[in-house]
Amino acid sequence: MSASDGRSPSPSVTSPQAGVEVIQPFQQFLNRRAEPRFDCKASGALLLLPSGTEVVCDIVNQSASGAQVLVKDMPQNAGDLWLLDVAGQVVKFGSPVWTQPHKMGLRFSFVQKLDPNGARPPRVPEPVWKAWRRLAGLDAPPPQDDVFFLD
Repeated sequence: MSASDGRSPSPSVTSPQAGVEVIQPFQQFLNRRAEPRFDCKASGALLLLPSGTEVVCDIVNQSASGAQVLVKDMPQNAGDLWLLDVAGQVVKFGSPVWTQPHKMGLRFSFVQKLDPNGARPPRVPEPVWKAWRRLAGLDAPPPQDDVFFLD
């Protein structure tokens, strides 16, 4: 295979022994996903249940079955983990597949598109629904009364 035939050369190295191919470490992780992930660089949050802990995150890339997120600090025992994608109007239930300091790979087992004008879907827990609506700015806090009582 050569660059002149339109294909790029293989990044692997051929071994001196016939029939043996040396695979570079980065190649082990190149194509392990069920479908490709797309860069999105969106803001989101991880909601940990039952504690209700909310961890702000940046969604680096995602697909229907997984995502990579950047976090500042993640609690050790997360419990149930929900990714709240505010811009995409989606909540996703999943679990960490791998973790590094300030970076995490997630695999999803449930994805639900949300309608800002609709009712809470039955399979989305109420704390997840409320957190998503609050982050999306759909449930504004009640206005503060600017009334002074003088005696």
